[in-house]
Amino acid sequence: MTFNRIAVYGHRGWASSAIFNALVSSGAPVKVLYRPGSDISSLPSSVAKVEVDVENQKQLIAALQDVDIVISLVGHEGVRRQHGFVKAIPSTNVKLFVPSDLGIRALDEQGLRVPVNKTKDEVERAAKDAGIPTTVVVLGCFAESAFSIGIMGIDYPGNRIVFTGDSANQQANICTRKYVAAAYAQIFASTPPAQLQGRIIGLSEFRATGNEIAAALKKKYGAEPTIITHSLEKVENEVDTCIEKGIPLSLAWWCRKTWGNGKLVKGVGDDIWEVKGYEKATLEGLLVDGKLEPYRDVPPQVTQAFYSMFN
Repeated sequence: MTFNRIAVYGHRGWASSAIFNALVSSGAPVKVLYRPGSDISSLPSSVAKVEVDVENQKQLIAALQDVDIVISLVGHEGVRRQHGFVKAIPSTNVKLFVPSDLGIRALDEQGLRVPVNKTKDEVERAAKDAGIPTTVVVLGCFAESAFSIGIMGIDYPGNRIVFTGDSANQQANICTRKYVAAAYAQIFASTPPAQLQGRIIGLSEFRATGNEIAAALKKKYGAEPTIITHSLEKVENEVDTCIEKGIPLSLAWWCRKTWGNGKLVKGVGDDIWEVKGYEKATLEGLLVDGKLEPYRDVPPQVTQAFYSMFN
């Protein structure tokens, strides 16, 4: 087996740390590119570590000379910094750039006005304009956040669910963090970059409608969940208001809208990567049997903001 030489930018986040560990465990040679001041004390000694300011083109180009695939796993606040890679990669032998996504792909005009979606789209367009081969990985929703903190209108601890538009009957595409990490390792560790270039790869561990999730909540708690109904018109207005006023809830409202109008699954696309040998999680296993793992610690004010969207 021939491994790809992989550089990872953004290794400390809730999702990115799991993906990074899976890539290391795959046997592929992995190099971490880290910002000045970033904590790398927990990284394995076998992993190459390079401190780099992505705005310093000379420094970044040097760091990428022995790399086949650049995988960015930055959170929302770091998406714009990826333009540094777009500028640097044409001066290297990098064969594939994987910009950070890990969410729902925007397919509509309003979605592309949501700030983080807009920034992601600008990075992808810039890479394409620069002639850089790219692969984007999309997954819909992380189970751990979708079910636990209210972002998608599901309150697992509180036995509540918001039906937005037709989300009672429309499917949500859901993946656990472990599944996503296993997928990244399988996709990028040894697949020839030429087979990945230009693809939007979807991940799908399982799918469930709002009604199916409500039924799982009832089975878990032995009582009907509280059901709140929001129209698509209401949610679209909320998205516009948040964008216009700079309220950081536009992404959450828009994600609910994509579920309610059926575009959440469409945003994952048809190029679905099945992780070989992986036993997938199920809705019943996560919610009824209690196998749902915790999400990262979320500031109380953030959880409160998401729960305010149940009104």
